[in-house]
Amino acid sequence: MSTRDIVLIASTHILLAGLAAAGGAPEPSVSAGVRVNPPGTYPIVEETITVRVWTQYLEAAHDGDYAGAAFTGWFEELTNIRLDFVEIVEAALAAERLNLVLASGDLPDVFMNQQLPLSAQMVYSNGLRGNFIGVDDLIERNMPNLQRLLDEYPEYAAQLTMPDGRRYAFPSIEAGCYHCTMSKKMWVYRPWLEELGLEAPETTEEFYEMLVAFRDGDPNRNGLGDEIPLAAATTGWRGQPLMPFVMNSFVYTDPRTFLMRDRDDLVFVPSTDEWREGLRYINRLYSERLFAPESFVQSQAQLRAIVENEAVPLVGAFPAGWYGVFAVNASPTGRYADYHPIAPLVGPSGMRQTTYYPPAIDYHTIITPRARYPQAIAQMVDWFYESYENMMLGQFFWEYDVHYRSLSDAERQLGLVSRDGTPGRYIDIGNGWTYHAERSIEGWWRMAPKWDVVNLTAMPLEWADDPTRQEWRLAEATRDLYEPYRADHHMPPRLVVAERHQDTLAELTHSLIGESGDPGLVMRYYAAFVTGSRDVNSDSEWHGYIEELRRAGMDAYVEIWRQTLSRQSRGQGVSDPGGAS
Repeated sequence: MSTRDIVLIASTHILLAGLAAAGGAPEPSVSAGVRVNPPGTYPIVEETITVRVWTQYLEAAHDGDYAGAAFTGWFEELTNIRLDFVEIVEAALAAERLNLVLASGDLPDVFMNQQLPLSAQMVYSNGLRGNFIGVDDLIERNMPNLQRLLDEYPEYAAQLTMPDGRRYAFPSIEAGCYHCTMSKKMWVYRPWLEELGLEAPETTEEFYEMLVAFRDGDPNRNGLGDEIPLAAATTGWRGQPLMPFVMNSFVYTDPRTFLMRDRDDLVFVPSTDEWREGLRYINRLYSERLFAPESFVQSQAQLRAIVENEAVPLVGAFPAGWYGVFAVNASPTGRYADYHPIAPLVGPSGMRQTTYYPPAIDYHTIITPRARYPQAIAQMVDWFYESYENMMLGQFFWEYDVHYRSLSDAERQLGLVSRDGTPGRYIDIGNGWTYHAERSIEGWWRMAPKWDVVNLTAMPLEWADDPTRQEWRLAEATRDLYEPYRADHHMPPRLVVAERHQDTLAELTHSLIGESGDPGLVMRYYAAFVTGSRDVNSDSEWHGYIEELRRAGMDAYVEIWRQTLSRQSRGQGVSDPGGAS
């Protein structure tokens, strides 16, 4: 899109706004002495204002230069709001940095990103403390587009609403990310299977035998015995050494809470005999040099460098949400095309399942008390919720009929579907984004809000033969390999406990589960049992671990979440102020 096009579009918005105002639009409001035009009118303010923004970026998909993105200049012209990016943090460091900023009290005007490392609990806690302002009035008065969507989708409105009945954030949702809902995948290097005459494993024992063959069979044919059968890393989406993909063959595993809904009860999974059996199995892999010891210390970048080793392939399998976590998509080595997912493994008891994450909102835009112009910020954000066209312009700086278009009748007859399997409505015009091979740096990828409850962008049929098109591969694998084994033991998304339990739950969660970069008791013992520094086969060691879980508050942790689930089932999940459970 040329500069002339940008100016023309912005001018058109302003002209239409002026005509609407002349036809009897509502009077402007006043925020900190600045006149804010009625919702849907552009520019949002006649007098230029500046908003201080904290955000993050994902290195694989964006360079982090949101200030220099073409969309930023276009959007500032449209709104008359200048954006001062006070901090832009890479996603791997975002949780730690965000916590420091919140603790310091030196807040920006807004936190903005689809993947802000904020749980519902954190949003509520910071709202109660006054770090985040309530936005209900702003939604009602200044955000007609968002209000319409929340009215249409009450389930997501409920996720946005905290136990005190208030909302402290504007949402983003990517329910169209089908593969994200079953993202505990294992990727195996297919050429090694073919070299050794193996089929993809179906059971935990076959998985073990495959890794032994990788270790001993010299599948890279260099005669050095340098193969790494299985590896993980401390960072990278779903790539951690916990490996829920493997543990799910023994017991349902969700490392966000380590809880499993079992009929009407809750189970703390790491205290079960089944968890112990899973530990025994992974310890077996580790002790026989089938699971790389570096998995507990190396970063995503370090493992990626090993996977992409130029001379010969070295890694036989890794856990990850998608192959591009550790194998660079469209890289010169071509290995990205040869890592394929395998279906969940059948465990010793016959269990075969995958963790399920139901669609949930993200807390995208948070306004702090430092903001002088909350009404203007609300209307700025509401622009993104207006239409699919606005969303695409914001995410990628793609324009309708230039970068994408509606499907033709003939294409509809072909039955083109989107990445979540629903009928497509639009299709890219030669812009299918390949992760790692290119970055969408002209837009606000992830920093712009999304309302993507059903994915509308069709995948061209030719993507089936293009291994760089990750969305086709992920949708197909999720449908064929993981959907049949989806287990519904998950905790409902965006639960918030009663206010009186807030501090206690935070302490218990930190002790048992840990935080980013600070593993809790479960993961410390997991590493100890797997690596053999503690003997998982020793009853005294195991019972000592269980006693330490109890001393750390395991029973109280489960009871708080049990009460929360009970309150939700009584229809009090979004309105109970914490008085009764």
